[in-house]
Amino acid sequence: MDDLTEYKRLLCHSFTLLDVGGESDPFTGGKDRPEWLPVVQKVPCRVSGSPGRIQQLTGRQATPQDFLMHTLYANLKAGMRIQIEQPEYAGNQYKTGLSYPVYGAESLHHYEVVITMIDPATGEEPEI
Repeated sequence: MDDLTEYKRLLCHSFTLLDVGGESDPFTGGKDRPEWLPVVQKVPCRVSGSPGRIQQLTGRQATPQDFLMHTLYANLKAGMRIQIEQPEYAGNQYKTGLSYPVYGAESLHHYEVVITMIDPATGEEPEI
């Protein structure tokens, strides 16, 4: 069994990628009220704590709202929102950080992304 096939078996969670939808404001060209709508669903991933790795990737101390996500999905950009589809993460939205490529022996293997839970009341990252 090759390395990537074995890795895919470890991706035991999945996420839905959300993007801003809604009506444009005719005066500013922006969105009146941001509404996060599903763009891609059931993308395989694995979510874990890993405070040491989060600190290594971001250069800052990890908070209880930070999680490390592994995925093969290449189109994540910093600031996007996702929802993890497993019960222990259900009902929360997460903001994505930078996507860090991880290389294997032959080529790109997967991506590691720090995700931060969004406060459901304010729609923003919780204050530390």
